[in-house]
Amino acid sequence: MTLFVSVLLAVFGVSLGSFLSVLTHRTKHKKKGTFFGRSMCPHCKKTLKWNHLVPVISYLALRGKCAYCGKRISKHYFAIEFFTGALMVLIFLNWNFVNAIPSSINPDIWNYSIDWKIFEYFIFYALEGIFLSAIFFYDLLYKEIPDRFSIPAIVLALLGILTLGEPSYMGAGIGVGIIAVFFGGQIVLSKGQWLGGGDLRLGVLMALLLGTERLILALVLSYLIGALIAIPLLIAGKANRKTALPFGPLLIAGLLIALFAGNQLIDLYLLLLLG
Repeated sequence: MTLFVSVLLAVFGVSLGSFLSVLTHRTKHKKKGTFFGRSMCPHCKKTLKWNHLVPVISYLALRGKCAYCGKRISKHYFAIEFFTGALMVLIFLNWNFVNAIPSSINPDIWNYSIDWKIFEYFIFYALEGIFLSAIFFYDLLYKEIPDRFSIPAIVLALLGILTLGEPSYMGAGIGVGIIAVFFGGQIVLSKGQWLGGGDLRLGVLMALLLGTERLILALVLSYLIGALIAIPLLIAGKANRKTALPFGPLLIAGLLIALFAGNQLIDLYLLLLLG
């Protein structure tokens, strides 16, 4: 049953990713029909047929090219579909709400039920995952984080704290304070050159989702991942010290690692530290 639900969520996730790819593009370019407009090729402007829009499969079948003009379609369409589908599956595997109970009559037969409390967690993090996926790729493509994605995610995170009780009020509050000082200080010192308001709001979202300890871990991981990406680019001459890297995707990468494996990583660090 876990495999079956995972496949269903993967299909749902890649379909959702396809929608997000269109949403981010139309949001940036302020196009009408953000939610209901017909999809078209960005090059020849021809309206795409339904069989050109099957998430992941159509991209692979068409070899990443438009079915009409043959021009290359950006790989980010495939990436956002795959990323969103994988994220939905990971969230389900972390908050698996399906209970498998062997039959009392025949142990070879399994009965299944839903753990509604865990299902609440799944729904909450799945909704946050949608916002995170949109923010990840919007900032990656356009180097900005729109309020229409971050503010609703923050409101949802506040509701999550009130209804689910995680993280604690104190942990979330301290986390927000850390972000206000750490990010706010960088914004003031650099006059907005290092970080922007969108990064600050994303940091607040991280604090509300992770609390204090996992937030610190996520920040360390984000800067570490950034260094691992930036250093090879500098060595290869493909970037310099003035090259602006979108920070949102790095923050989200750190957030997701801390969300799914934060407690285990913290325990491992303490074990190594204390011997």
